[in-house]
Amino acid sequence: MPDFKHPRPKFISFLLCRCPRCGGDKIFPHSILNLKKFAETKETCAKCNLVYQPEPGFFFGAMYWSYALVVGIIIILSIIFSLLDKFDYAITGIPIAIILLLPPVFRYSRVLMLYVVYPLMYKEAFKGKKP
Repeated sequence: MPDFKHPRPKFISFLLCRCPRCGGDKIFPHSILNLKKFAETKETCAKCNLVYQPEPGFFFGAMYWSYALVVGIIIILSIIFSLLDKFDYAITGIPIAIILLLPPVFRYSRVLMLYVVYPLMYKEAFKGKKP
């Protein structure tokens, strides 16, 4: 496997849910609008052969990222409802927003695992070297 010495993909690759090593291939094979299959993750990158799940249960850590993202959404929406002087609507508006944002939260929590945790915990595998 080649040794990747070029810089990691930029923020745009993260937003587009592309491979964290090469930025060339999509991490998710289906559209986020496909509610039956939006959660499916590819096994490997088609361009650089990065294995997206280096060990069983790797994506369990994405729960912590999901929690952080949902707390951020709650805080931002609470501030918005408060600034608009419509805080009474927050009791229904925030849960509805969270339900509608579940697919992107799910995906970006996995992408955060791949972009942040993977290079830190599995340096050799991420760089393309054999362990």
